[in-house]
Amino acid sequence: MSDDPEIQHAVRRTVGIAALRRLRRMVDADNALEAKKARWALRLSLLFILAAAMVVTWIVIR
Repeated sequence: MSDDPEIQHAVRRTVGIAALRRLRRMVDADNALEAKKARWALRLSLLFILAAAMVVTWIVIR
């Protein structure tokens, strides 16, 4: 390994940038997963509300 400080600085900078990019990809993937979960939760909530409304309507009509 070279003892040149400029080379060491450049290597550290390159490794640091690569680590930050990898971390950013992980955060983006986690955010996408959370958004997907939120969409499913909304869909299920709407489904349960619709089912409850249908049950109440069926009880009232009957």
